[in-house]
Amino acid sequence: MGYKAVLAQKVLFLKINWIILAQISLMQKSLFSLLIAVCCAVVISGCNKNNSYVTTLNPYMTATMGTYNFTATTVVPSLIDTVSSDSVATLQITGNSSDQVYLNDKVVLYVSRFHGVTGTFSIVQGQANAAFIHNGTHDVAVGGIVAITKVTDNSLVGYFQFTTASGVLVSNGSFSVGNPGYFY
Repeated sequence: MGYKAVLAQKVLFLKINWIILAQISLMQKSLFSLLIAVCCAVVISGCNKNNSYVTTLNPYMTATMGTYNFTATTVVPSLIDTVSSDSVATLQITGNSSDQVYLNDKVVLYVSRFHGVTGTFSIVQGQANAAFIHNGTHDVAVGGIVAITKVTDNSLVGYFQFTTASGVLVSNGSFSVGNPGYFY
């Protein structure tokens, strides 16, 4: 066999190997593409935008202070970690006034050691606290209650009533806020 024949045989062998390798690579690419398509389908199928458990929340806070009717423009719930080794926190609900004259009026409610359950929490017993902030002056509660009547994954609903240190009676208070959810 001559030099050209051996060279032609080697070239043919390389071409056959290249075609086989190309087909294996193509098969691997096809399998990989199929795997990616299946993974994408699984991820996309889990994205159902019309879940029945998703509800629209309309937060509110209202109360009466003598002849003044307090209505909050924004109501913000948050949890304050009070002790680093404790797994529960203090629930804080802040209602900011919608009043055009008294722009900085607020009602702030606190529930100590909130476990994410309903209940009536006493200000006198230290289970809760509250304050009415009027024109920048903090008027803290000396007695009253904060009650959580409904807890869902999305919201907290309740009511409150308290008397401040200056003698202001805050009555008929009610609220509905988003659930900060960190206590679950």
